[in-house]
Amino acid sequence: MLTRIVIHFPIVFAALAAQSQADQKPCTPRELRTDSTPNCISIEWDVTGDTDHDATCGVEFREEGAAEWKEGLGLFRVDYQWWYHTKRAERPFNLFAGSIMFLKPGTSYEVRLDLADPDGGRATKSVTVATRQLPVPPKNGRAFHVVPGSGGGSGSADDPFRGPAAAQETAKPGDILLLHQGDYGSFTFEKSGKPGEYLVYKAAGDGDVVFTRLRVHASHVWLEGFKLEREEKSPGLRAGSKTIDVVIRRNHFNGFHYSILLSRDSRYWHITDNVIAGDNDPVTGGIGGEGIELSHSGGHVVAYNDISRVADGVSYPDRNCDIYGNDIHDVSDDGLEPDYAHANVRMWGNRIYNYHFNALSFQPMYCGPWYFIRNQVIGTGGIFKFRVQDRFVLVNNTFVTWGAIGNRMHHLLSSLSRNNLYISADGKGPVWAAIDCNQRQYCLPNVYTPGWMTDVDHDGFDWGDSARAFRWANNKYFPDLESFAEAVGIEKHGVRVRKEAIFERWDIPAEPGPVGHQHLALKAGCNAVDAGAVLPNINEEFEGEAPDLGAYEYGTPVPHYGPRK
Repeated sequence: MLTRIVIHFPIVFAALAAQSQADQKPCTPRELRTDSTPNCISIEWDVTGDTDHDATCGVEFREEGAAEWKEGLGLFRVDYQWWYHTKRAERPFNLFAGSIMFLKPGTSYEVRLDLADPDGGRATKSVTVATRQLPVPPKNGRAFHVVPGSGGGSGSADDPFRGPAAAQETAKPGDILLLHQGDYGSFTFEKSGKPGEYLVYKAAGDGDVVFTRLRVHASHVWLEGFKLEREEKSPGLRAGSKTIDVVIRRNHFNGFHYSILLSRDSRYWHITDNVIAGDNDPVTGGIGGEGIELSHSGGHVVAYNDISRVADGVSYPDRNCDIYGNDIHDVSDDGLEPDYAHANVRMWGNRIYNYHFNALSFQPMYCGPWYFIRNQVIGTGGIFKFRVQDRFVLVNNTFVTWGAIGNRMHHLLSSLSRNNLYISADGKGPVWAAIDCNQRQYCLPNVYTPGWMTDVDHDGFDWGDSARAFRWANNKYFPDLESFAEAVGIEKHGVRVRKEAIFERWDIPAEPGPVGHQHLALKAGCNAVDAGAVLPNINEEFEGEAPDLGAYEYGTPVPHYGPRK
């Protein structure tokens, strides 16, 4: 963990101002935990007291030694209500938590936290946290050559190692092992590199380097350019216990039921630019078989992968994970399934389409917040699988589906929601619906009234020509955004949009079905441009007078999804 803590005291807690506050204990901070990825910092600060949840915690940050402080998005007050799902005797999560995002890799940042409670609590802390370095292959490492075989060779170009086992026996941290064209069967990587000195196994570039199965029982190793072809039911690549800082880059997985499967104690893997095509039919394939299964482990980066023909694209992170730039499509269950994840799972800039059930799953959510920012989602299923959730951030996404965007949209009342576009492709029903889930085990109790967790506004909606724009509690329908906002108390600055008027290109059919690659960029001068709200550290960089609605800011290049060149 790359953390240096400098605590500034005193922490002063004033006496209660009035007898009416006698039973209200002020917010008292406890343990502070930080962690990081190359682009983000994670913060968790345990507290006691503050049972009325009116305490706040502001965030400022700057590069270490810089003159100017920047405002961050405040930490989220998390008092986990659904503790019985953790099978504990008492609530396990009572804290402030949140992230500072879009930072420079390998950079130290000073972070200043300011906790304040109207009931008497006050605390400030300053911490210095370094973002992690982006993985870099060794610059001056020894290069060895490898061909298929069962032993022997010196590793030179004229006398290559016969097989990766012979190469591994000789290799040291910082070495680069170039694997030449051929079939290598299955292999287990057992020798570790060192921090900053990866042991690199890389395709030489003269043809396909084919494996049927890989096992990683080592840390600080780098695997690049391989083609994995399924010959048995086991996962394509599987992690052993306690594997740290492993790079899986530019590989092609074909036909596996589970392509990449980590272990619960894996940490800080970097999984990027891979192509994963599983063995599931997108419609009938069922809910088993994942593209990248993180197995409730944390600290990972999953970026710029193309993932298809699996059940879930990426599943089961724990905390402090970044999932971005991925192209996830034609999957038989959910696009992203961070089920059981804790605080600071960040999902941004992904394109998710042709999923069978849902784009994002909360089944269940442990702790929070999660971040879902600037994703484009198009699917025949629902957008959200709401079961049990707590605090989450939903900013500048474009959501398109047929009929209602979701049927349990009252679960958004625990979110910070801004600048999203909700588009009904057929305009035949409510764009939002809130339907009683009958108090099932994995359903949030049906709360339809905004509360202390609610901050929902400035989103855009297209319900077509339906006379029933929104459905809310007790089967109550609203014909327009204004009547809905007045009755419910959210989206008072929401915007009515028309898909034909706001997108440069709209070729999504009116009837449900698969779609091709899409960039739903905005049209110049439409009412979704400059209609959003600014959030510090999230969308401060924009063209015009204010952020736009949806995933793409007008006048800026559209993002890249999937493997980079």
